[in-house]
Amino acid sequence: MAMTHKTMEDFARSCGVSRPTLSKYFDDPTSVKPATRKRIEEALRSSDYQPNLFARNLNRKRTRSIGIVVPTVTDPFYSEMVSRIELRLRDEGYWPIVISSHGSTELEVEATRTILSLKVSGALVAPLGRRSDHRTLEKLTQAIPIVYFDTYLEGGTPFVGNNNTQSVATIVEYLCRSGDAPVYFDIPHVNHNSTERLASYVASMKRLGHEPISIGNTRDYTWDFERIGYEQTERMLASGGLPGKTILCNNDRLAFGVMAAAFSKGIKVGRKPDCDLRVAAHDDHPLSRYTCPGLTTMAQDFASMAGRSVETLLALLNEDETAVAPKVNLDATLVMRQSA
Repeated sequence: MAMTHKTMEDFARSCGVSRPTLSKYFDDPTSVKPATRKRIEEALRSSDYQPNLFARNLNRKRTRSIGIVVPTVTDPFYSEMVSRIELRLRDEGYWPIVISSHGSTELEVEATRTILSLKVSGALVAPLGRRSDHRTLEKLTQAIPIVYFDTYLEGGTPFVGNNNTQSVATIVEYLCRSGDAPVYFDIPHVNHNSTERLASYVASMKRLGHEPISIGNTRDYTWDFERIGYEQTERMLASGGLPGKTILCNNDRLAFGVMAAAFSKGIKVGRKPDCDLRVAAHDDHPLSRYTCPGLTTMAQDFASMAGRSVETLLALLNEDETAVAPKVNLDATLVMRQSA
């Protein structure tokens, strides 16, 4: 039967060590002598004692916690990023605290205040972008080390994200080389990624000698990309058809809606001779390989984005400014599937 200890003092006495030594062990097991560490760990195995890390953290100026703020955790892109960041932080001895702003300015402001109240050591933030409260996030960057990922706000805060100029240029070149030049299907410009991708499309088309054509409602603010892709494609098909035989979507989620609307009207999507429409996109959403047909897309480097974000934040926490790049843009990789 495991021994019961109600307090750290009780457990320290049973181990034969001082309370400060025990506290030092819980902060970093390697910081105490091997013999002392062995004694404490043997006592832990025969006891039901669990340190109250939350209470101990409240007594510190800063904790071993890191805040992670994202626009939504239901989007598989952010789910994948959060999962990778969490695991990396845990490997480094930090406890991740994840908060979603749910696409709301008010909830993003609340999230920043919450992570400050929890005395986190630093934070990794994917801001809403267009609807972010810049003053609130600026105050956050002044209070603790911050790294933006996926998207950023103007200023000197370090950022790790996708190289949209490279990625869109790559897929435009592929589509022009393999068939009809693409029409660009845009989304509401919720953050800088949208405008950068559109600009790269326009520049790439002109460089290749084609007239850029852009469609899609960019004014309304929404993250419901599958729905707007479906509804807008359905309306265009009902009122004369699409303006081209190759559609390049701003992101995979938009493409899912486009492909579903095409299927509902009997339009065959794919790159085979008997197909009516090619559809390509961007991100390599975890479900893009399972659409029917599989979606041709640009794969963002999830692993490097998560890893570089954490490494940059750790460098800031260790006050190693020489290891911090102000802006890291990672190249994406073309993934050719059956849709284009």
